[in-house]
Amino acid sequence: MGLIGKLFGSGQDPLVERAKELVAGAQIMAVSSLMPLSERFHFLEEIQPDDWDFFVTVATVFMGATRLDNLRLNEGREDKLMALVASRLSEWNKDGIDSFEDCKAFFTSAFDSLTNAGYDSRFVASDSVGKWIVWNVLRRAPQSDEERLLVRAIGGIVTHAVFDWWEK
Repeated sequence: MGLIGKLFGSGQDPLVERAKELVAGAQIMAVSSLMPLSERFHFLEEIQPDDWDFFVTVATVFMGATRLDNLRLNEGREDKLMALVASRLSEWNKDGIDSFEDCKAFFTSAFDSLTNAGYDSRFVASDSVGKWIVWNVLRRAPQSDEERLLVRAIGGIVTHAVFDWWEK
């Protein structure tokens, strides 16, 4: 950016670049998370790495969108940013949008259930998204204590990865 742009601003929403980068950032985080988690959760060695990459990427994008919504921007600005995210998600994978919607529905249901049950509020969001990931990767609900620990671990990783994504 030139001196004039720095002094007077470029006129472009500073969150546009973050919106354009969210899917790629989520994908990098997903790919880089499997190996270290496989060292702790040995059953992950039996899953399909492509499934992991896909579901963790989608969940991370979903949590990024949730964080964007939490900023309480004006509706038009948020819609424009989400349109960019949706476009990138759709370009990345033809099933990205449908899986995003599935993640959203699962998350909302799990979040409400856990909240109504008096679950520890520090973990409601991360455990809700983590459960969606683990359920999809294992192709069944998490059953063992170790699988439930993975829910907490990957949910926390995903939530933390985008917690401040939209900050300058």
